[in-house]
Amino acid sequence: MTKAPARRLATIAVHAGHDPAEAMGAVSPPVYQTGTFVAKDTAELMAINSGEKRGYVYSRVRNPTVLAAEQRVAALEGAQSCVLYASGMAAIAGALAPLLEAGDELVALPDIYGGTIRYFRDVLPRQGVNVVWAASGAVADVLAAVTERTKAIYVETPTNPLLRVVDLRAISELAAQRGIPVVVDGTLGGPMNQRPLHLGAALVVHSASKYLNGHGDLLLGAVCGSRDLTRRLRSNQQASGAIVDPHAAWLLLRGMTTYALRMAAHNAGGQKVAEFLAAHPKVAKVHYPGLTSHPDHALARSQMNGFGALLSFEAQSPDAARHVVDATRLFGIGASLGGVESLISQPGNTSHYSVPQAQRLAMGISESLVRISVGIEDPEDLIADLSQALEGC
Repeated sequence: MTKAPARRLATIAVHAGHDPAEAMGAVSPPVYQTGTFVAKDTAELMAINSGEKRGYVYSRVRNPTVLAAEQRVAALEGAQSCVLYASGMAAIAGALAPLLEAGDELVALPDIYGGTIRYFRDVLPRQGVNVVWAASGAVADVLAAVTERTKAIYVETPTNPLLRVVDLRAISELAAQRGIPVVVDGTLGGPMNQRPLHLGAALVVHSASKYLNGHGDLLLGAVCGSRDLTRRLRSNQQASGAIVDPHAAWLLLRGMTTYALRMAAHNAGGQKVAEFLAAHPKVAKVHYPGLTSHPDHALARSQMNGFGALLSFEAQSPDAARHVVDATRLFGIGASLGGVESLISQPGNTSHYSVPQAQRLAMGISESLVRISVGIEDPEDLIADLSQALEGC
């Protein structure tokens, strides 16, 4: 029998997780909007419970629509398995829960999403977990923070909002030598631009609300990895009830069908807008790994296939930054990213609002920093909008 050829990412995004032949020929995956599945008799129920027969019992445990979405995300990441959660933050909590217990240490990099910082600062310590902050994302600084009590290393790359790129291969190799799993938030890269599991990470986390879905109409998180690890995640999830509803899973399935097309537009638009800003006299500095001036450009080229659509730049003053945000016409002022529409914000009052100002400044997030999520509009229109906003500074 001839082996089927490996499918490319754009094809996976459309077809993985759904077989019309198993859904009465429906080209779109059905929404199994139900809490309970009934069995024809007790024997069938027990066979499903034991795993002897494929089937479903209760949507907190497993739902066909959710499973289809999980299979598609896993296929995009080249992972054995995926577990979906109700939000990106729920996915981060779900990924770490089986790895950490009271008395353990988690090594975290300092330049990460503000919501994650809040979780590490306010929640994990109450569970008896000590979060050790590496001095930077450099391999030597990460390893310097590791002790015999370290049970996981948490990495975000590219980082939000300064777009630093972490050497996943080097950190993962050295962590593996110590038996420490590396958990990576890969939201800003996405499977089209980078695959952390292929670089040695144990788990990759996504805020699937962002690029994977891309339409700004749901909250969802995902964790991908080996079946050995995701079984532990799924067991915790089923016990705690941090599940995804079927309609949200269906929205994700629908969004992923255009993932490859959207990401191509995001990558191209992000590069053009970054190059425009880098050449503008009223912009002090641009943070975008696709620019040769970026300190991690060479590393980004070695572990990424594209540079995404999130970027940030330093205006000439805090007042100038606020003016640019308020003066744009096509960009919405909002905290999210990865959607078809372009957004603009100052991280201090959106993504990192929960981080104290002194800590933000220490992280390099100044009051003059502006963050942009480039959508799929024509980049020339976005550039014209930014140009008129900057001219008014």
